[in-house]
Amino acid sequence: MLGDFYSPEFFNDIKNTKVKSALQRIANETQEDLEGYEKVLKDFGCDVIRPYVDKNDSIMNYTDHDGKLTYIPGTPLQPRNSQLVIGNDLFYTRDSAYYLDHPGITQSLDNYNKNFKNIYSPLSEASFNGHKGEDAPDWPSYTDYVERFCNKQPLSDKPYIHNEILGIYKKEIPFGFPIQAPSITVVGRDIYIDIKTEVDSVLVNYYFKEFAKMFPNFKINVLTIGGHNDGCFHTIKPGAILSLNEIQTYNDTFPGWDICYLPDQSWDKVRPFIELKIKNRGKWWVPGEEENDEFTNFVETWLQDWVGYVEETIFDVNVLVLDERHCCVSQQDNEIVNAFLKKHNMEPVYVPWRHRYFWDGGLHCITLDLYREGTQQDYFPDRQHSITDKGF
Repeated sequence: MLGDFYSPEFFNDIKNTKVKSALQRIANETQEDLEGYEKVLKDFGCDVIRPYVDKNDSIMNYTDHDGKLTYIPGTPLQPRNSQLVIGNDLFYTRDSAYYLDHPGITQSLDNYNKNFKNIYSPLSEASFNGHKGEDAPDWPSYTDYVERFCNKQPLSDKPYIHNEILGIYKKEIPFGFPIQAPSITVVGRDIYIDIKTEVDSVLVNYYFKEFAKMFPNFKINVLTIGGHNDGCFHTIKPGAILSLNEIQTYNDTFPGWDICYLPDQSWDKVRPFIELKIKNRGKWWVPGEEENDEFTNFVETWLQDWVGYVEETIFDVNVLVLDERHCCVSQQDNEIVNAFLKKHNMEPVYVPWRHRYFWDGGLHCITLDLYREGTQQDYFPDRQHSITDKGF
């Protein structure tokens, strides 16, 4: 699957011309880049499906009776943010259910005859505390709740509290597990899960058990690198990894593999970004719109689910491997990446992706592998047990 976006006409009814022109420019250029990406994928023999997007949809459909915006739904741009394929099964995570993702993604996947599955999990800490509120002395702490949940104990010693929490759980749990899909990476017969939470030890044990039951042919490895895996490291082929500088645990997770450490983005040298950072805290950047305060205010007010924190992102890690010889990259002249690919007998395939600094998503994020040719390999056959980089 390759993501999609609204048509420029979606924004026609925005009265502020500075806001409208900026969003329509982004829409036009995003559509052009997606069409180019689709052509590249098809040229390499990929079957490509796209999320369903109503071309007649309008921003006016998300206003109240007075014509004021109430909300703007998420985009169908990054299917990998909420969907995950393990083996031949497709899973969805919590973002899908809360409609931070556009429903057109799951609609198209349903039509493709992929059956969604789920992994039962506790409520997220934010959801639990949100329902608990500030004045609920009878409720357990979140840590106590998670421990009770994972050990299949009553959620509270008081039956009415147990039933109250259980009622909330039944409404939310069909929506997937709190680990985001990009925090799970499958490499051969190993599944790598990144968990970053105050109740690590409890959740690690829980997910070890749950994943081990669901995937008996896989080895479960728990990481604590923080952030989306595909924005931190990427296995371009067996034995070779592109990585951020700060990850130093590969001797345990990928022993003997060749690691290409990429330098951090030098944002302090990009003056327009630094000037915009005062207004948007370094979350996003659209070159040429730095002085468009109306647009900045609109994004900060209405489009927070569209953007991330681009200052933390190294897009050269977020690549898409097409086959054992070719890898899609969004920067044509990165000498470090190109040399590493050449070292491992691979060629870069340049795919323009101009607004990655706005979407905070790279070429890997905006795709979702549903099926790949070949057979599953075990790259670490001597690894008898699952591992964790924190020793739980």
